[in-house]
Amino acid sequence: MRFLLQPSTKPGHWVCTDTENNIVCVWKEHEFNDTQEVTMLDDIPSDRYAEVAHWMTEMGEWLRENHYDLIF
Repeated sequence: MRFLLQPSTKPGHWVCTDTENNIVCVWKEHEFNDTQEVTMLDDIPSDRYAEVAHWMTEMGEWLRENHYDLIF
């Protein structure tokens, strides 16, 4: 499974991990677009930043399709 969704230790927040690309996104429930904080678990060379943007888009799409009630 590429994406792992878990409640955060911070009340009212969620954590989504992209297990293939080692990206973690934390956000406040129902406020995804305004509160998301992204952490890269690996160093990414600057020439791969476009890929990171693509991976984040894929994460957002997966969350929208599977956990709409948590992001909006």
